[in-house]
Amino acid sequence: MANRDMPQGLQPKGMPLRSNKYKAGGTIYPGDAVKLNSDGKAVAASAGDALCGVSASYAVADENVMVFDDPAQLFVVQADASDVDSQTDINLNYDILATAGDSAYRVSRMELDSSTGDVTATLQLKLL
Repeated sequence: MANRDMPQGLQPKGMPLRSNKYKAGGTIYPGDAVKLNSDGKAVAASAGDALCGVSASYAVADENVMVFDDPAQLFVVQADASDVDSQTDINLNYDILATAGDSAYRVSRMELDSSTGDVTATLQLKLL
């Protein structure tokens, strides 16, 4: 039986190490990778952005949003395709695939962009 294709953003693995309150600069869904805008507000990140953490809650502009922001926090995330399929993919770095959240269920739809696997340190995620 094939695995279900049901992206839900990044989910903490184990107990969350830390979360802090940020002001949202737009709509953010739980599981969205977030960055800080120039005004210091948290917004959903895109591929290539410097991440500040992962949203733990839903928020719209100017509401408070909780963000898992401990750099040692591990996350579980679905890959967007079957490119991550061998032992040699472990320890490669990947970008996120930033997609719009599900407004009906208020859940992130972000995934790991499996086609970006490389040793380049500037990619956002490391596969462990």
